[in-house]
Amino acid sequence: MSKTQTKKQPSSRNLVYWIGGGVIGLGLIFLLALSIAGEPAVDTSIAFGEVTVEGENLPFFADPNAGDLAVGLTAPTVSGGDWMGNDFTIGPDGRPKILVLLAHWCPHCQADVPRIVDWIDSGGLPAQVDLYGLTVLTNRVRDGSTWPPQDWLEREGWTSPVVMDDEEGSAVSAFGLVATPLYVVLDGENKNLGRFSGEVGTSGLVTMANLALSSLEG
Repeated sequence: MSKTQTKKQPSSRNLVYWIGGGVIGLGLIFLLALSIAGEPAVDTSIAFGEVTVEGENLPFFADPNAGDLAVGLTAPTVSGGDWMGNDFTIGPDGRPKILVLLAHWCPHCQADVPRIVDWIDSGGLPAQVDLYGLTVLTNRVRDGSTWPPQDWLEREGWTSPVVMDDEEGSAVSAFGLVATPLYVVLDGENKNLGRFSGEVGTSGLVTMANLALSSLEG
């Protein structure tokens, strides 16, 4: 013969705990919402610049394993400035260049920046070659600890010229960035000698410097 089971009702004490926990939870959510709403407005414009692009964009560097199919194409002339009001033009000025497009939230960019700084400080960058940093894809939500990117670069001891991309990503499109960091080696006429994506380390920097120097031979 089966026994009829009586469903146990929650005691008044448990019911009070349950209701109290719900009220506390709702209260914490409410306080968090007030905290977020009460934060001072952030001026995100300080992390972006004004960029002009003249010429045709390089095609997107979608598959680094296949090599850069855009070698030999002329990159557009990109003009912009840094956070201190200095203006720069990356164009056909007779000097080969290494460009590095950096996203402040990108762990590979964060790893390569100190290597670049050390390489330059130790005299690794040839005098005939210029190196430019471009801050791209800036996003405070992705990593607030490295935002704005200029503060991050200053903490790392960065001294090379920097062009801050605009919110529309004009520099991203100009050089065909798909993943960060993106390195672009240009000759003195702004022709693309090769693009490289990901961490390159000191050995990669040496390889790119030699590639840039090779355009001055003959």
